[in-house]
Amino acid sequence: METYWLESVCDEESALAIAEAFELPLPLARLLVVRGHTSTEKVRHFLEEDLLKGLGKPLDFPGISESVERIWSAIHAKKRIVVYGDFDVDGVVATATLVTALQRLGAEVSPFLPLRETEGYGLTLKGLQRCLREFSCQVVKKGEGPSLLITVDCGINSVAEVEWLNQQGIEVIITDHHEPGPTLPTASVIVNPRVAYAPGAEALCGSGLAFKLVYALVEKGRSMGWYTGTSLSGDLLPGVGLATVADVVPLKGENRTLVTHALRQWNRASVGLKALLSRAVQNGREEVSATTFAFLLGPRINAAGRMGSAMIAYELLTTCDKDRAAQLAAELHNLNAERMTVEKRLMAAARLQCGLEETKEKSVGAVVAAGPKDEGWHEGVLGIVAARLSEMTGLPSVVIALEADGTGRGSVRAGEGYQAVEALQGLHDLLLGFGGHARAAGLTLRSGCLEAFCQRFKVECEKQRNQMDEQQRRLKCDGWLSPEDLTLSFHDAQQRLAPFGEGHGIPRWGLSDVSFEQVAPMGQAGDHLQLSMRLRDGRLIRGVWFRRGHLVEKIRTDPGPYHLLFELQRNDFREKSTVELRMIALASTSKGVLH
Repeated sequence: METYWLESVCDEESALAIAEAFELPLPLARLLVVRGHTSTEKVRHFLEEDLLKGLGKPLDFPGISESVERIWSAIHAKKRIVVYGDFDVDGVVATATLVTALQRLGAEVSPFLPLRETEGYGLTLKGLQRCLREFSCQVVKKGEGPSLLITVDCGINSVAEVEWLNQQGIEVIITDHHEPGPTLPTASVIVNPRVAYAPGAEALCGSGLAFKLVYALVEKGRSMGWYTGTSLSGDLLPGVGLATVADVVPLKGENRTLVTHALRQWNRASVGLKALLSRAVQNGREEVSATTFAFLLGPRINAAGRMGSAMIAYELLTTCDKDRAAQLAAELHNLNAERMTVEKRLMAAARLQCGLEETKEKSVGAVVAAGPKDEGWHEGVLGIVAARLSEMTGLPSVVIALEADGTGRGSVRAGEGYQAVEALQGLHDLLLGFGGHARAAGLTLRSGCLEAFCQRFKVECEKQRNQMDEQQRRLKCDGWLSPEDLTLSFHDAQQRLAPFGEGHGIPRWGLSDVSFEQVAPMGQAGDHLQLSMRLRDGRLIRGVWFRRGHLVEKIRTDPGPYHLLFELQRNDFREKSTVELRMIALASTSKGVLH
């Protein structure tokens, strides 16, 4: 068979042994081998993960022991503590997790979440000034206001801000997972896996670090007789698992453990999370999975910080009142709907500006779109639009909202193999600040530098692309299925390998020689496609292809046969369950690869 995508290969003997030992279909056994689970012992550990063994000892993580000592000292001295978070899912959940735990341990603690539009990401001077004002401290002196400030999901690059806090007599503990700059802040303690980590915990997000800190605080409190209450893990885990998926960190090591047990303990989730899920699915039923976290709950929690104040989401996560939870869930649902409307409008403007209405081949190196903030280039959706552009073009994408003075805030998204922060480092002279991860970053542009930034960012990204090998540039196929594999039983077997996410994605399967009997637009604006295909065994099966409505006439003109790259998913509709294909790409000799 002609190779259209990068195909996975594995040791067939190992796959056969695993398939037999765990009664798995052979394609799934091959998948496990390819992903590093090469023996029955490794597969058993992977499928039957234990929470305590999977998490490891919290005090082994650098900085946790020192943080525990300082926090317990503050609790005993009745010092006031602030937990300063971020406005995305990870930051809000981490804040709720740590504040809830500290309150149960007897601390005098308050949360603080910055406003995206006026205060910016992370530990900023504007945010800190409002934070201290909320403690009725117009002028901070020793003994007034908070004595200890703990960051979650931010702070590692806030060198000047931490020094400012030190000058005010406020002790700082930083817990963050973002890439540090050349100089570390002068905090009392830094907990960051990119500075130092324990094996298995190198990819924890902000909420994962907060949970590990809580775990250690409780262990210390119990050993010293300071805390005799119940375990804090059960009702906090669902939120931490949600944040781990939503923050797109690799689902390996401790991250996988957290998400696995978050799903297993969903029945202990807060009334707010349950109300949010109920509002998202309304009268339908939803089997909670990592996909639920990523596409139903995560966007609604994110919508608070994108469109207004993240404190709405914080209150949802921490309220114990079912009626209030229902009200907040409805509010977040409506904010998410507003976000989608703004996103759609901005996406259309960005595509038009970048010449992407007809074809994706017009951009080289990267895609950069920018527009005035006061003309609808809303900061709250920049990252989502950048991600959509990157998915559409296969290139790193930046979307920037410009202020009247020519400065701008932007979001960067990039695919596998790219290093977004590294590209920005080469443009530091054009930026007031930047930070983030390899595939997602934020930036603040200097006034008058937009044109230079566009040109040089494209050059930096093209350099990275040229350094990639052929394998990094191609779509990956985890294996080929036959029509007989497209069943609910195969899907259920696949779910035994869940949860899926970054670093352990939903399998992408290939299927050969498929022709379409019907191709139709889907969605109110026809942005998506639905396809009915006749398999070799005579069955008719449905496929959906999101954000590919523009391909409808091209596929109608040439209905096949095609080779398909897809994810197998379950569709429950009107009490009838079927499998359907979530399309990733099509390939044919005449048209090449469409994706």
